[in-house]
Amino acid sequence: MRTRSGAKAPDIGPRPAPARPGPLDFPHYQVQGGLSAAHQHAQNLDQLFLGLEKNVSAQHVDALNITLLEERTLDLLVPGGYLPPSTWLQDPSLATESSDKGQDDAASNQKARDFEHESFYERAREFLLRNDDCFDSLPGRPGARRPPPAKLCHANKFYQNLLFMAEFWDTSKDNYETNEDGKELYTGRRYGAGHEMPSHYREDTVSAFVELCVWPFRCNLQNPRSSVNRKLQFRKQYYPIQGITSAICRNPTDRQKARKGILEGPLVGIHCRSATTFRTASDAKGEGKEEIISLLFEVGGALLIAQKRAREGKEEEKPWQDQFWALAGKRHLGEMAGGRQDTETNASARREIEAMKSGVEPMDDEEMEKKDHDSDGKESKKRRIQGPKQAYLATKPPESQWESKIEYRAIGKALGAGYDDIYLISSLNHHISLVHIRIDDSYLDFITHGPEPAGFDPSTQDWWILEVQRSKWFDLLDPDDRGEAMRGLWGVMRWMMRDVVGGG
Repeated sequence: MRTRSGAKAPDIGPRPAPARPGPLDFPHYQVQGGLSAAHQHAQNLDQLFLGLEKNVSAQHVDALNITLLEERTLDLLVPGGYLPPSTWLQDPSLATESSDKGQDDAASNQKARDFEHESFYERAREFLLRNDDCFDSLPGRPGARRPPPAKLCHANKFYQNLLFMAEFWDTSKDNYETNEDGKELYTGRRYGAGHEMPSHYREDTVSAFVELCVWPFRCNLQNPRSSVNRKLQFRKQYYPIQGITSAICRNPTDRQKARKGILEGPLVGIHCRSATTFRTASDAKGEGKEEIISLLFEVGGALLIAQKRAREGKEEEKPWQDQFWALAGKRHLGEMAGGRQDTETNASARREIEAMKSGVEPMDDEEMEKKDHDSDGKESKKRRIQGPKQAYLATKPPESQWESKIEYRAIGKALGAGYDDIYLISSLNHHISLVHIRIDDSYLDFITHGPEPAGFDPSTQDWWILEVQRSKWFDLLDPDDRGEAMRGLWGVMRWMMRDVVGGG
């Protein structure tokens, strides 16, 4: 085990007591209003969502026409036939032998199911082990017994990260005592309270859990390369979606693309949030500011995944691509700040154009830098002091919203379906939940581009609704919950990777 400083330390004390654990809490979402309220607020979505975090209210939920269903069991959340049976959490060698014999299709399908069952159980078996046995089996663990109490093959990375998380959340060994000097001492696993845990511990643990589940499907995780790739296009604005940490994508069959690190998708989004309190003492359940923000960011994460999947077969439309300031060859022909024409800049542009016409390549930045150095090798004052011309010419257009290493594909979406089923793995505290949102193509286009169609009336539009379903919160510190969470995610992956017409 490691403390927050990174030093190895056993689970024993006595040592100075960490902060007392706070109450475990989750957001309780409550949708207010109805179609009429949604229609009223949808009239001016652009204005309503300005300054969202400062003025967040139930109006924002109404405006997006979000409908929340009660907690769903996995067999209702995952389309029928794709959720692995609960018997898959048992050793397949103990299962009764199939009565199907021969080489017919039934026998072949049974063999395929048996093989998948073995692959599933090979990984689920490690999730079902006791935490202490797995922690004591990690390399470098002080006081670890030999032979190790548990044999880990696939889940080493997961339990290494889960151990860091447990140091803030696992209260099973908590023991507070007071010594002779009146100082409170502690023995147990924790080195801090849950709200003090660095957010990357949660992200790393969830990522390790998901990776283990999706590798058999020839999939991997893709992390957005910059904050720009985490922004949702909302009409003419771009809103950063907090919590979107990565997404499940498919590895391409083309070896050249695979060598370049290109992935296809995304299939499923991963959304991790650090909030541990969601309402004040005066707020009713479902009316806390953090509850509403949490829901909006979760829905925003699903819309962001849907927007990326909808890019299949399209070219990026850059709003700035025809602007003079976005084109290096024309940028110097524009106007400087304040609307004044810069004669020196235009003269420099003409010289460059004449040089290119005569076949002489203009000097690049490195050559210019050498020229501007003094004979002693010291940089001249002229080069050191950047004037408005240099600052203007160094201006670059906004970063692309599209990731260069992603081939956008709506994998699992049937051609002409008219809607997309978006799944999120949502994480809070030390728990995860599967979230499913069906997003109509018309809804996505309305949110992305707008404006609302002429004569828009949500009471007559079947597409104008976001139906949010979620599973229970599965505790990653609980072996049984880990097994159920894997079963749900495995079922989602089976369904997303099924053979469909036009599904990527």
